This record gives sequence, structure tokens and C-alpha cells, in this order.
Amino acid sequence: MEKLIISEGERAIVIEIKGDIEFRKYLLANGISLGTVITKNYSPDYTKLINFTVGGKMLSLRATDFHSIDLIKI
Repeated sequence: MEKLIISEGERAIVIEIKGDIEFRKYLLANGISLGTVITKNYSPDYTKLINFTVGGKMLSLRATDFHSIDLIKI
């Protein structure tokens, strides 16, 4: 399946989280679970970080970690 690319300002819903249990616990502690709506913020390519907003809280994840979260655009 092709990776979903969302642009700055677009919203998406989390449909699957891949990764180990520690990563899943980290996401859950920050309010990210199945069905969560996220909004992507500006993320310059050179930082290798993806910035996004969840429930009014801005978070950053490494690009490799962010791509282990499957999303559907809304």
C-alpha cells in the first residue's frame, strides 16, 4: 500500500499504528490512538521531524516514526 502524504494544514484520521509496545504507549500518552484526528503543521525537510497538532497540542515525531502511523485524509 502506498504511503499517504499529507500536506501542511491537512487533517487525517489514524487508522493503524505499527511499532513496538513502547512506541504505542508513547503515542497513547500523547493522545494518539486509533480514530484520532491530526493536523499536519509546517515541517521543513532538513529537520527530519514531522510537526502535527493533536487536540490543540503540537507534537513532533521523527519522520520514520511518523510513517509507521497509517492515516486517511479527511
